[in-house]
Amino acid sequence: MSDQTVRTHLPSVAQLIISIIGLATSIFSALAFLLIMELAGSMQSLDAQSDESVYVLVWLGFFLALLAIPSLVLSIRRLARLPISTVRPRSTLIAASIAFLVIIPLVYLVFVYPNLLANSFVKVLISSITVAVPLWWFIELGQHKLPKSSHQRFWGLINFQLFAGMPIVFFVEILLFMLAMVIGGVWLANKNEFAPILMTLQTQLMVDPNNMNAVMEQFGSLLQDPAVLAAIFFALSIVTPLVEEILKPLALWFFIKREWTEAEGFSAGLVCGAAFALVESVTAVASLPQENWTALLIARIGTGLLHILTTGLTGWALVSAWKNGNYKRLGVTYLISMSLHGLWNFFAILSGLGTNLDFFSNLSLTAFSGYAPWVLGTLFAGMLAALYYMNRKVLSAQVPPLIPPLPPEIIR
Repeated sequence: MSDQTVRTHLPSVAQLIISIIGLATSIFSALAFLLIMELAGSMQSLDAQSDESVYVLVWLGFFLALLAIPSLVLSIRRLARLPISTVRPRSTLIAASIAFLVIIPLVYLVFVYPNLLANSFVKVLISSITVAVPLWWFIELGQHKLPKSSHQRFWGLINFQLFAGMPIVFFVEILLFMLAMVIGGVWLANKNEFAPILMTLQTQLMVDPNNMNAVMEQFGSLLQDPAVLAAIFFALSIVTPLVEEILKPLALWFFIKREWTEAEGFSAGLVCGAAFALVESVTAVASLPQENWTALLIARIGTGLLHILTTGLTGWALVSAWKNGNYKRLGVTYLISMSLHGLWNFFAILSGLGTNLDFFSNLSLTAFSGYAPWVLGTLFAGMLAALYYMNRKVLSAQVPPLIPPLPPEIIR
């Protein structure tokens, strides 16, 4: 009798490779920035603010490296056929709620004493905690009472999103941005009012490339052109959501033949969206000056909910399409996710610009921007309600397990 061949778990192999690449590139990036700091320090070419910004990037690199370790360990254990807990994680909504309440005083403390973030390590640490806890709470709310992924799948989804999904998203967005710059440059070159600005730019680059203030002031006048303004809003409110909502659930395509339930697709989508929001938000929040930290953190909580909800919806619709051929649901869900993302970006831009919209007064955008925070607040409440509704909807659609028949002797 021959021994049965034990097959290698190929998804774990892929997970291991991505984890190694993610860990290596994160550490290498952090060390590269440290080397830049050493070289710049010897030449005294960086000011204090630039010095702090580079150290923030160093700690962000180490932060990403830490996120790669759980996936690396779990994939190695699976491939080595070491025992791995098969018990599905329980709901930790209460723990996440307590953690959410705990970070509120921390955020207020930073708001009152912004100098607490003067140290780059402390800044990245506090930013990571205050961004991650709300994302954890949103995941737990969406997954409450639903079957959760195993620890290996959970960390595998996070690692794929961080070290494969996000680079692909950014690569596509950069390509589209470069294409838009080329097209926009050709269009502007044919406009008479742009010719003096172009000449000033060429002259300034030859005379004093370090002082571009005069050129930037002239470029600001271009924003009064309705076509330029429309192009900016089109790129951020339509093109960006279109790309991100297609590519954010990319990890789920690797499970197309695994016969997932819609609940598993929804839960996996929530995790992918949270991973995307985590890196995006921590990078944005930690890169800002201390004075603006609290305001952006609050805004990024809403953005995190947006990414979690839309990717969860798409994951749910993807599995529905794979299992039941319900591609109409997939198309409608994608349009809803993209529209919601675009609407959020549109009003976030208006809210962020605020009083800087004075030179758009002829377009009535200044008055319109005053309503943007209220619209964003309404959207946040609506998305939170939608997340809870989807949890109830997916939970109610779960097929209850079959109850085994009673033995005949008990019936008698």
